[in-house]
Amino acid sequence: MAQSATPGGVFGQPGALAAGAAGLCSALLALWAMRGMPLGGMLLWATPLPLFAAGFAFGARTAILAIGIAALAVLFGSSMIGLAVFLAVFGVPVALIIGTSVQAGRMDLSLPLAILGIWPVVVLGLLAVSISDLEGEMRAAVEMGVRRMGVALPEGMVGQIAQVKAAAAGFWMALLMVGNGWAAQHLVTRQGLALHATPPAEDLRLPNWYLPLPVVGLALWALVGGAVALSAMLILLVPVFLLGVAGVHRLLRGRPGRVAFLIGFYLLMVLFLQIMAPLMVGVGLYDQIRRRAAPPQT
Repeated sequence: MAQSATPGGVFGQPGALAAGAAGLCSALLALWAMRGMPLGGMLLWATPLPLFAAGFAFGARTAILAIGIAALAVLFGSSMIGLAVFLAVFGVPVALIIGTSVQAGRMDLSLPLAILGIWPVVVLGLLAVSISDLEGEMRAAVEMGVRRMGVALPEGMVGQIAQVKAAAAGFWMALLMVGNGWAAQHLVTRQGLALHATPPAEDLRLPNWYLPLPVVGLALWALVGGAVALSAMLILLVPVFLLGVAGVHRLLRGRPGRVAFLIGFYLLMVLFLQIMAPLMVGVGLYDQIRRRAAPPQT
């Protein structure tokens, strides 16, 4: 009898095993949070980590298989709403980022950076279409959160928070993808499993076609107003903000006291985000325009 080209069948394929382990691990983290288990809020942040690790080590197909396994497990363990949340927040963006970053012979982060702004806006648009009064729902969610915290806020402040609630969620999603993607790539690189080397953060840039998108968002907000248009415009600026942060890292590379400067920089980001965020957007815009004629990263 002729032997199989892959001894052990699917269980003899490292990629398939990695997809199964990553999918089940990711689903466990998501379900742990969805069911309100202890430390669920913290573990939820690590939900994309196994999916990223599988993709960066074995490729986009393995990542998609892992996401499919995780989606089935989440569906059986929760509901259709839980599945939709998992796919919108974790599954689809991870698939898009891995599919556009892992290319033949290299890793390119230009399109993944753009996806961090585009995908949350797509989700926001779908919600706006499916929910007749999305702004009212966001305001009700803010009021409920304030009541649960036992904090009394002026009526005007509640409205202001509701205006940018979706933008804050998009910013959180972007940080979630960046943090878990970096951690996964670092992990598989240390284990010698990474398909490609990590490109220097200093080479990070957006595709040239991306810059008009925030301008379109600003024009839409000026024309129609409302929390949805404002949030869409702010979300589209998140990749530019991240580009500015990468620019700060580039300026400090090789300088004495770099670690101390970065610690102070991130403390300022946490304490004075309202001031630092526009500044980083400006730095990102300057950096993108200055290097737009440079050759693509390799």
